[in-house]
Amino acid sequence: MLFCALLATSVGQSVMLTTLPSLGREASLSEFHIATIMSSSALIFALGTSVWSKVAKRAGVKRILMVGLAGYSLGTFAFASAWMAGFSGIIGGTNLFLALLFSRSMQSTIMSATPPSAVGYAVAISSPKARVSAISKVTSASSVGQIIGPAYAGLLVGFGLLAPLYSIVLLTLLALVLVYFKLPVLTPTSAQHSNANETVNEAPSSKIPYVFVVACVCVFCAMAMMQQSIGFFFIDFYSLSPVEGARLVGFAMMVSAVTSLSVQFFVVQKARVSTEAMIQVSLPLLVIAYILLFLQQSISMMYVAMAVMGLGMGMAYPSLAASATTYCTPAQQAKITGLITATTAMGYVVGPPVAALLYQYSIALPFLASAITIALITCIVFMTLRAATHQNSAR
Repeated sequence: MLFCALLATSVGQSVMLTTLPSLGREASLSEFHIATIMSSSALIFALGTSVWSKVAKRAGVKRILMVGLAGYSLGTFAFASAWMAGFSGIIGGTNLFLALLFSRSMQSTIMSATPPSAVGYAVAISSPKARVSAISKVTSASSVGQIIGPAYAGLLVGFGLLAPLYSIVLLTLLALVLVYFKLPVLTPTSAQHSNANETVNEAPSSKIPYVFVVACVCVFCAMAMMQQSIGFFFIDFYSLSPVEGARLVGFAMMVSAVTSLSVQFFVVQKARVSTEAMIQVSLPLLVIAYILLFLQQSISMMYVAMAVMGLGMGMAYPSLAASATTYCTPAQQAKITGLITATTAMGYVVGPPVAALLYQYSIALPFLASAITIALITCIVFMTLRAATHQNSAR
């Protein structure tokens, strides 16, 4: 049930990211307009995730999950309708930009309830040893959504650039109905652990989990820079129309999602390698992927880079998230879980505007910046893992 809930929103996000550059070009909006919409909504999403994760502790994760799905449906309808008003000539220019910014921001305010509720539910019902698998099973919905979303958008975009967005409203409403009737209700966390917290709070906090949180932010910041740029890159570098660009971007994202889902199913969920080993493999793979994107001169090489990126992302987020929740103290559990679920939005706050700025100097420069970002955080994570290993050995 958690997988289906996140799948619906993931398909919606994938459709939006696939079509947004083409929508912007069709409405004569600049790269900075699109980046501002993405970054502002991501900032609100990050803040909202932290708030909703605390609310879910008191109100219950199922109820807040339903709030998030309902908000996503209404927000998507408003966002698509703003685009429709722009294409119809009802509004344009600055007014269109403000309408899009407002509708997307309102959507982010409510839909930010979904990830912390779903991940919090998964953490609550899993043991520490099974946590990486549980998180992977839930978050693999993102990979499946990235497979379905671009193909879905490519199929419906022939009926109009807004057809995929409007159809997502029905998909998230179906997920809402499924959660309402099928997902069991969990006792709110505050009630479950009221007595345990009295002793848990005495344990000293650890700074190690925050390194993995920052690493997740950097991973998604690099991905945001790539997704902000790749749609415009296809249009400008290969001289494609907005519709053709949306289709090729959709296929590239689908290639990445297929490899990501494959590695999550066959490696992460089967627990064939340790969490530390997955981190040590996944982060260098991401560096290689972004370097390939920077150096590529053909669409086929672009697809190879996206496939390598999928392998890295499939292992990176579940292993980093599991490490953050494993190395934290029990008193930090709720806070770290909330931060982990907000890392996607945090990355998308910084990534799009930086990518839009770099794109003005060179259309391939955002890919190089992504490679450098991941390379730096890889060094920091490796040093942290070594220090954590020495601490455990000393004990």
